[in-house]
Amino acid sequence: MKKHFATHDTFVIEKVYNFTPEVVFAAWADPELKAKWFTEAEEFDFRVGGQEINHGGPPGGPVYTFKAHYQEIIPDHRIVYSYTMDLDETRISVSVATVEFKQSDEGTHLIFTEQGTFLDGHDTAAVREHGTSILLDQLGEQLKNNQELRVSSGVSKIINSPEPISDREIVNTRIFNVPREITFKAFSDPNHLEKWWGPEGFTNTFHEFDMRPNGIWSFIMHGPNGVDYENKSIFSEIIEPEKIVIHHLGPIHEFLLTITFAEKEGKTEIIWQMLHKSVNECEKVRSFCYEANEQNFDRLEAELTKMVSGLQH
Repeated sequence: MKKHFATHDTFVIEKVYNFTPEVVFAAWADPELKAKWFTEAEEFDFRVGGQEINHGGPPGGPVYTFKAHYQEIIPDHRIVYSYTMDLDETRISVSVATVEFKQSDEGTHLIFTEQGTFLDGHDTAAVREHGTSILLDQLGEQLKNNQELRVSSGVSKIINSPEPISDREIVNTRIFNVPREITFKAFSDPNHLEKWWGPEGFTNTFHEFDMRPNGIWSFIMHGPNGVDYENKSIFSEIIEPEKIVIHHLGPIHEFLLTITFAEKEGKTEIIWQMLHKSVNECEKVRSFCYEANEQNFDRLEAELTKMVSGLQH
């Protein structure tokens, strides 16, 4: 007679992703996004009390059935679910998994904790931990490769916040005595942009500048105090020479920047709108950002003067 026994074990896996908790959480909450790094679900009901079911395994081999029930969901912070794993008709484990999304300087510190009961030696915590770690690495690769995921999830959360836009925005405007096409070029040409971007005293080192929808802009701002500030953004919308929309990913200071260029009798009016997810986040940086944006305009004006002078010679 086969001996039946249960082994109880717990493992913890920690990963760091260079994306905001909102973006990483979306990769768990959206069935299409999750299917890009996890087994595609046959049933996916992402709510407390809802369930997720999928089947998988090697071609012609045994079939593994994953059946989960969501016990707690705190958007962008935590997911708790219980799940069973079957091998063909045999139950091999019952587990409770907790996924925590913690904001960090790098982006998101994900902590995956599984408390499992492994049945009759069909599976072990070590094997399960190894497989789960591979899946979480696949999640990381998918986040890097899927720019649309980062844009759509982050931008929608900013735009669709229930708090009034007027309370979450910082707006600066200025008229520049330069034609719109030249003003737009000061943004679209990285050789010009890196010379004036940022408050007074800052310099920039650009790593990547792909100015097209879903293109990445990655750079370091070097502060006058000797501190370096990593920046990563994604271009959300480009309408030349009328508008540029940039999703600044943070990790700490996330916002949607919309820059519009309005032609004014040969001059250009720039409207610079920084839209935050919440009133609280906006108020934390309002006074600093407004003044920093004005300094940005001063530096842009100086660069435009050089550009116009160069065209005249």
